[in-house]
Amino acid sequence: MKVFPYSVIKKTQLNALRLQLSQHQQQIIGATKFVKAIEQGNLDVQYDNIDQDNDEHSLASSLVSMRNQMKKFSSEERQRNWATEGLARFADILRSKNDSLSDLSNQIISHLVKYMDANQGALYIIDEEDSKNIALELVACYAYDRQKHLNQRFALGEGIIGQVVMEKSTTYLKTIPRDYIRITSGLGQGLPRNLLIVPLKIEENVLGVVEIASFKEVKQYQIEFVEKLGESIASTISAVKVSERTKKLLHESQVQAEQMRSQEEEMRQSMEELAATQEEMQRILKEVQSQEGYLNEVLNASKDSIFTVDRNFSIISFNKAFATGVEAMGAIPRKGLDILSVFQQGPQRDIQRTYYTRGLAGETFNITESFDMGGRTTYFVTTYSPLRDEQGNVFATACFAKDVTEMMNARHEAEKLAHDAQQVNEEMKEQEEELRQNMEELSATQEEMQRVLTEVQSKEQYLNEILNASADSIFTLDRDYKIVSFNKAFGVGLEAMGLSIGKGFEMLSIFQQDAKQQAQQRSYYDRALKGEVFQVTDAFDMNGVQSHYINLYSPIRNDKGEVNAIACFAKDITELVNARNEAKEKELYLSNMLNATDDAILTVDKTLHVVMANHVMIKTFRAQGIAMDVGFHITELAKNEAVEEFVMPYKKALGGEVVEMTRDYFDHHYLITYNPLRDLSGEITGVSLFTKDITTQVNLQKQTEKLLAESQQQSEELQAQQEELRQNMEELAATQDEMSRQMNETARISRELEVREGVFSLTTILSEADEHGTITLVNDKLCKVSGYTRDELIGKPHSIFRHPDMPKELFKIFWSTIKKGEAFKGIIKNRAKDGSHYWVDATIVPVKDADGKIVKYIGARYHFEDDEIATILYNRQAAKLKLPELTNVYIKKHQA
Repeated sequence: MKVFPYSVIKKTQLNALRLQLSQHQQQIIGATKFVKAIEQGNLDVQYDNIDQDNDEHSLASSLVSMRNQMKKFSSEERQRNWATEGLARFADILRSKNDSLSDLSNQIISHLVKYMDANQGALYIIDEEDSKNIALELVACYAYDRQKHLNQRFALGEGIIGQVVMEKSTTYLKTIPRDYIRITSGLGQGLPRNLLIVPLKIEENVLGVVEIASFKEVKQYQIEFVEKLGESIASTISAVKVSERTKKLLHESQVQAEQMRSQEEEMRQSMEELAATQEEMQRILKEVQSQEGYLNEVLNASKDSIFTVDRNFSIISFNKAFATGVEAMGAIPRKGLDILSVFQQGPQRDIQRTYYTRGLAGETFNITESFDMGGRTTYFVTTYSPLRDEQGNVFATACFAKDVTEMMNARHEAEKLAHDAQQVNEEMKEQEEELRQNMEELSATQEEMQRVLTEVQSKEQYLNEILNASADSIFTLDRDYKIVSFNKAFGVGLEAMGLSIGKGFEMLSIFQQDAKQQAQQRSYYDRALKGEVFQVTDAFDMNGVQSHYINLYSPIRNDKGEVNAIACFAKDITELVNARNEAKEKELYLSNMLNATDDAILTVDKTLHVVMANHVMIKTFRAQGIAMDVGFHITELAKNEAVEEFVMPYKKALGGEVVEMTRDYFDHHYLITYNPLRDLSGEITGVSLFTKDITTQVNLQKQTEKLLAESQQQSEELQAQQEELRQNMEELAATQDEMSRQMNETARISRELEVREGVFSLTTILSEADEHGTITLVNDKLCKVSGYTRDELIGKPHSIFRHPDMPKELFKIFWSTIKKGEAFKGIIKNRAKDGSHYWVDATIVPVKDADGKIVKYIGARYHFEDDEIATILYNRQAAKLKLPELTNVYIKKHQA
């Protein structure tokens, strides 16, 4: 044991210790000053009195190295924040300006040039309208002079821009050709030093290029930002081009559909008129056939030979008397028989040919002829008369041959007797005989005429009975427009108008109050009197009630083929027209209602055949080469999907269930609702589909998730850097009392912040979403805090509030919790419309129906007005849930 508790050292050694202690004190003072400057955010501070002779492991070197590392991290963080903020800003532009490609392009290039602090910019898009002349077309530029607009198209591979498209890679030039571009301002013009050309591509498909010219150097992080932004621009341009092309096709489809509907209506009316005409023709045909049978009976009752011959001298028709005569001449009578073959070759056949030719030429004449029939000479008086068609053309000749053999024989006998008697007696007898024969013939003719008149009157009575049995109005007019005959229906109709008519009534007097209608009716009568058969549809106002008729006008000809009257058949179609008009109005109303929506709508029957599709549905499938017409079987859309699985929602709907699901068609995402269709008795007759295109929402959600993942990765890198910095600070604190004191002060501030948790200001925010997360209701406070209007939020996915700083894992926990039917409570950083953020203490409660199915979610949020407290509370939550923490810059500020 030492008696003296102190050690004796040399003075020089003491001085050395004092000097070393003084140096350590100076180092501590310098280090403390240096660290405080860094804490205050001054990363450019210089370390005073640094000893250049010390090794790299000294305190000063460590602090300077720490400062340089923090400066590097700060610069990288600013670059990341710049890129992230730029992507968020352009996401708003791409989302809100996607109605017009021209407006979108101008917004993109002007904001991009300003954001990059460049001088000029241009946006080119590939024009593929002409597959043989694909080129880059200038669609927007910023700060270019007028000369730039003279060349707006570049072929692929032409110039630097065309080469970028071919190589599909970014080009950055620091040396620009002198004549390529100039930057002009009010003070002059100059040649830019830097040119950046970035292709706008989706995967390997290039849609265009963006060109940026600047006096300043373009940093690598700026180039990466433009490349990443180019993918979003390309995706949006592709969607806008598809949208514009779709609108164009929709307009063309609507025009074609309107034309088709007009043509279909005209065709349908024509078919209805044709059907009515066919019915009328069938009725007339039956009457003609009946009349023809009657006439045949009349002709066969005559003892005169009657036959008709066409222009080829072939027999068209004949009666029994003619057939008997031909058989007597050794020929077999039949239709189509060459009438000249009945006569022997020679003069007689030539004479007969002349007679028929005269008749076919339009001449009517009488000839007395004699024929050898079975060894007996027979005499005939033959009348040749032409037959004309409706146009007045001669198509045949009719021959009426009266047998006058007895008369001729008697005449020959009289001549023989007169030859033996005296000349005077012979002449008197001849005259007497001739007079007697004339009297007999006259008597016979009168009897025949009486018989024919009786038959005609009987036939007229028969026809009148038939006409009166018809519900249609039938009447005939002479050339003076006066009534010749009419049926009961016509008389009753005019009596209802207060008119009493009879034969000789002037028909045009009915329309004397309406000169225009009277002129119209006169034109109809004149057309028929000129020989035209036609049908028109007319409307008449009878005692304030409008009636509709189909009128058939037909000429009536005399035996010479001249039109001497007309017949009119009027059918009342008022009920049919009213029903058709009512059906058209209902059909038009329903069609306009279904075509007014942007959703695609389709209905199918129980057999899954298409009954109706609106314009949006037809246009969507026609764009893919599929004709979605009536009768189309819906299973043809199954393609690679199992048919049974494809038709399952249809079967559920046919069973009375309402089904909602999402499907992908033609690179688009659709939300489809299947609803059962019922008739008036409540029986299910088919299924209706309401299809909503949610491609934009899905793509936006994917893009947001991608940005969140990138942000998460950056956050993890930043946390690793923070951890390294924390370790350096702990090492520094372990060796320096001053640093230890500062850490204690930080702990004290943290405890004070915990105490302040119960006293911060909160704002209640309410919202409601359906089972898919689509916003259906918001309150005014949510709109005020987020910056959105109600119209901008209703119908949007709830992810519109998602901030890229928030870890993706938190939202997985959020959705898994509420999908299980449990309430979720947590601290969340939301993104406002202007890109800023705000913190909320959110409570999301699922709402269930009577069957326990989740039908919507109600969210109550408390807005933190103090970001410091919100950040601390979130980091505590992250620690409990094992999620990444966020950098709390506010704690560092309080430490300072």
